[in-house]
Amino acid sequence: MEYDFCVLITTYNRSEMLYKLLDDIESNKKNYKVLVVIFDDGSTEKLDFTNRDVVKIGMFPNMGKRKYYVTFNATFSFVKNVNSKYFIYLPDDVSLVNDFFDESKRIYDSITSTKKICLSILTDDRINRSHWGYSNPKDFGEFLQTQWNDLCFICEKKFFESLNYRIDKINESRWVNNPNISSGVGHQITQRLNSGGKFLYHVKNSLVNHGNHESKMNKVERKKNKLITL
Repeated sequence: MEYDFCVLITTYNRSEMLYKLLDDIESNKKNYKVLVVIFDDGSTEKLDFTNRDVVKIGMFPNMGKRKYYVTFNATFSFVKNVNSKYFIYLPDDVSLVNDFFDESKRIYDSITSTKKICLSILTDDRINRSHWGYSNPKDFGEFLQTQWNDLCFICEKKFFESLNYRIDKINESRWVNNPNISSGVGHQITQRLNSGGKFLYHVKNSLVNHGNHESKMNKVERKKNKLITL
C-alpha cells in the first residue's frame, strides 16, 4: 500500500500523552493516507489501541537512553518496506498544531535545495545558539538551515538511504564523564549527514508543542535546560 505519511512514534510509559497525540494525528490527517507506527520501549503501563488504526512494535527489555540506537534501528528496519512519500518522527510527549500535515508538507516542499535531507519540526531556543558545534543558522524565511537534527522531523526515503538504514552502536564511554547527556542518536545522525554534504533545516515556528513536563530519558538535563517549543 502507498501512503502519504508514515508517522513513527517512540514511547515509554506515557499512555495519556500518547493517546492525546494519536487523537491529534487523527484530527489532522484529513484525506491523507497515514500509517502510524508505535515503537514501545518496554512500557510497564498497559497500552490499549482498541479502535485505533496503528501498528505497535514492542521493544523488550526497555532500551532506555543508552541503547536508544537499538530502538532507532528498529524504526529504520521497519521503513525499508514502507512505501510512503513522507516520513515523520515524533516523540510521545508532543501535541500537534492545527493543519499539521498540511504545514509540514508545505514547508518541507518549499525547500528547493537538492541537498535537502530533513526538516526538524520541533523548534526551541537551541536554534539561537551553537548546538553540537553547528551555529550561525541561515535564515530562509519560514525555515532555517541549522545543520543539526534532534529526532522530531519530516523527511523522505533518501534520509534513510543516506544513513544506510542504520544507526551505529553508541559506546558506553559516551556517558563516563557526563551520565546526564543525551542518547547520542541525534548527534550521530547530524554528524553523518553533514559528512555526506546534506542540508538539515528547522522550521522557525514549531509545528509541535512541547511543555514543561518531566523527561523520561533526560531527567536531570531537562531540569537544567528545559525543552519548551517556540
